[in-house]
Amino acid sequence: MKVLVVGAGLMGAQIGCEYALGGHDVVLSARDPERVAERRDAALRLVSKLGLAEQAAVEAAASRLTVAASPAEAGLCELAVESVPEDLDLKVALLTEITAASPDAILASNTSSLSITELGERIGASARTVGTHYWNPPLLMSPVEVVAGENTSPDVVERVCDLLSALGKRPVVVSDVPGFVWNRIQMAVLRETAWLLENDVASPDAVDEILTYGLGRRWSNVGFFKAIALGGVDTWQRTAANLLPELSTENGIGDLRRWVTEDRDVLTEAAARRDRGLVRDLLEERREDG
Repeated sequence: MKVLVVGAGLMGAQIGCEYALGGHDVVLSARDPERVAERRDAALRLVSKLGLAEQAAVEAAASRLTVAASPAEAGLCELAVESVPEDLDLKVALLTEITAASPDAILASNTSSLSITELGERIGASARTVGTHYWNPPLLMSPVEVVAGENTSPDVVERVCDLLSALGKRPVVVSDVPGFVWNRIQMAVLRETAWLLENDVASPDAVDEILTYGLGRRWSNVGFFKAIALGGVDTWQRTAANLLPELSTENGIGDLRRWVTEDRDVLTEAAARRDRGLVRDLLEERREDG
């Protein structure tokens, strides 16, 4: 299959590399071809460095990755993955251009919040427009939200899920609501933690400790609703009845910079630690899946 990935950022390059590693011919397209080529090379080096694929497979993937300055230059494709900033007009313009160049292609948007239904309607291709919401960094995060718009063809959803599964991803089909599932849950956690910090209940480090070594560790080993079953449904019901009226209902969170470090050394170490953990978990997940 020929896959077009539009976007010069880290996500677009890593998504393109995954398809190339899966045996597909991939064109990475962006207004700055030199930048996207650098991102491609960085993604392939990351695959090698972290041992996500054999070197022969990385070299084969590199041979299947090309760069184009525009979708028109890329030519006909069967699947187009758009991964540009969260600007509806920008996405519409790019996908309209792709639709003209590839009138039968599946159109997949890596939006994290915009409506797939509206996107499909505005480009005049609702049946073949679908969301594929990757999580950063894509090479190290296996789940992908596959978002079905109101008029997306079920065959398109099924085909995209099959393609992603073949790449070793975990496609999760969700409906087209604002933020989908991942970001709605994430923003709910953010709202409550912001309230805790605003009211001096805990420090950012304390919240991180609880989320990382408490909730995060437990949820990485047992599903949320299975954890409810193990903890006792009646206990959860009573706790919810006591606490839900107390939780934050704010519509804003203020300036997050108050609680977020900008120390480059700290952030570099945090990213390295994140990646080491994600690689360990990903490789273990692959072993368990056979």
